[in-house]
Amino acid sequence: MAISNKRQIYKLLDLGLSEREAKVYLTLLGKKGFTTRELQTSVSIPRSKIYEVLRKMISRGICTERIIGKLKYYEAIEPKAAFNRIIEGYNDEYREESERRKGAISMLISSLNPIFEKNKDTVSPLDFVEVYKDSEQMQKKYLKIIKDTKFSFLTFSKGPYVCNTPKRLGEQEREETKLIKRKVLCRNIYEKHEIESFGWLREYIKHQVSLGQQARVTESLPIKMIICDEKTILFPLIQTVGKYNITTIIVEHHELAVACKMLFNILWDNAKDIK
Repeated sequence: MAISNKRQIYKLLDLGLSEREAKVYLTLLGKKGFTTRELQTSVSIPRSKIYEVLRKMISRGICTERIIGKLKYYEAIEPKAAFNRIIEGYNDEYREESERRKGAISMLISSLNPIFEKNKDTVSPLDFVEVYKDSEQMQKKYLKIIKDTKFSFLTFSKGPYVCNTPKRLGEQEREETKLIKRKVLCRNIYEKHEIESFGWLREYIKHQVSLGQQARVTESLPIKMIICDEKTILFPLIQTVGKYNITTIIVEHHELAVACKMLFNILWDNAKDIK
């Protein structure tokens, strides 16, 4: 088969014709009319299949059948008209399929909407609680929470810390610095023994206080906790079992945040300013 014919067959295959249909159509273009025997010989299609191929091509509108005496002759339809008919057939199929799917969607909406409406007001505790175990995921979530905070950021600071690498510590410092520059009220309470033990923590506090963070120190804190805008609370809890050091629970709940803020204020009032 010539290279040009191969390329034309590939194009016809792209149009949706089978390989046999493509070969028969190209053969039919060669002269005015072919009998089935001539086509069978020219295209090397079994006799049992040639009739099936021709019936399908006639139904597609890309070839015609003429009867002269006792013989049937098959002719190609002009390419422009033939291919337009193929496209129109696809468009009709698409419209039918589209209408069928619209009907199915309409039925689904009618049957499923009542279920949704019945249950949409049901509140689950999981709607406002998130749990993180992976420190990298927690770092990303923490940075996002800082970016979203508008007016207050209150922290019980105690180890272990998520910022356990220089990279994470740097990321947190940059976002917390931006927080202070946005005039957000930032108050941190630290444990005395940690300030005395960690040089990096002393440097961090010194830098943040110079920017505007309000920092105080106490002997001990009951829990590691962050309260943002009286709506979001982070509880990074120490985990003694498993491969993770911290499991962080994040709760979006105004009343709980207000209650936690009351605890924070009591400890803040009894803590001492860091000198």
